[in-house]
Amino acid sequence: MKTKYCFLTLLLALFCIPGFSQELTDAPIDFSLQVKNMHLLRGQQVTNAALADVDIHVFDKNKMFKAGLWGAASFNGVYREFDYYVSFEKAGFSIALWDIYNFSTNETGWNHDKVFNYSARETGHFLDLAVAYQFQGKFPLKISWATVLFGRDRGGFDLNTKNRYSTYVSLDCPVLRHHVVNLDFGIAGAFALDKYSGTKANFYGDTAGIVNVNMTASKVLNIGKFKLPVSAMAMWNPMQNIANIQVAFDLF
Repeated sequence: MKTKYCFLTLLLALFCIPGFSQELTDAPIDFSLQVKNMHLLRGQQVTNAALADVDIHVFDKNKMFKAGLWGAASFNGVYREFDYYVSFEKAGFSIALWDIYNFSTNETGWNHDKVFNYSARETGHFLDLAVAYQFQGKFPLKISWATVLFGRDRGGFDLNTKNRYSTYVSLDCPVLRHHVVNLDFGIAGAFALDKYSGTKANFYGDTAGIVNVNMTASKVLNIGKFKLPVSAMAMWNPMQNIANIQVAFDLF
C-alpha cells in the first residue's frame, strides 16, 4: 500500500474493528477550538501570528484510543497546518503517531502545496512517533521521547540526503495544582540518531543540545456562567538564543 494512504486507511480502520463501531455510539466524536497569539512547538516558533486551531477526534468509550485531525490557520493567512494522528493512553503511559503537514505560504523547498505527495525526499509531511510516561502519585514527572520517522527531516533539499531521525526528549512536571493558578515546568533536548554528512544538525537545531526550557501558568476565567481556560507559556530556546510567550484561550 502506498505511503500516502496509510493514515487515511488507519483512521477508517478504527471504525471497522469489531466492537469499536458499537462503542462509538456511546462516545462518538468531539472537537475543540483554541485561539493563540502565536504557535510554539518543541522550542520552535512555528508562527508569530495569531491563529485558531481545531482538533476533531473520535475515541472509544474508555477514552484510551483516539484518532483525529488537527488543523490551524493564522489570521493573516500565512500559516496553515493540517495533521492526522492516532494515540493510546492508559495509566500514565501514552503513545501517539502524528502525520504533520505544514503548508504555510512562506514555506519553500518542499512540496507543501501537494497534500498527497509522500515521496520520501520531496514531501512536506513528516511522521512523528512519541512515547511518554507520567509517574503517578506524589511525583508526577512526565518523560517523553519523540522521533521523526519519515519525511522532511533531512539535511537539506538534496534528493540524496538521508532521514536524520531527529529525536526530542523532554521532562515535564506540574509544580502547583489545585490553586487559582496552576504552574508547570519543562526542559527538553534534541539530537539526530542518524547524523547528516557528519554534522550534529537535527530537525530542531544545528547541533545536539537543549532546545526548550518552559514555564506554563494556567487558570480558568469565570465570565458569568461561562468558564474560559487560559494559559501563558514562557519558552526559552538556548540553542537558537530566542524566547517567546504564548497565550492560549480554550474556547471549547
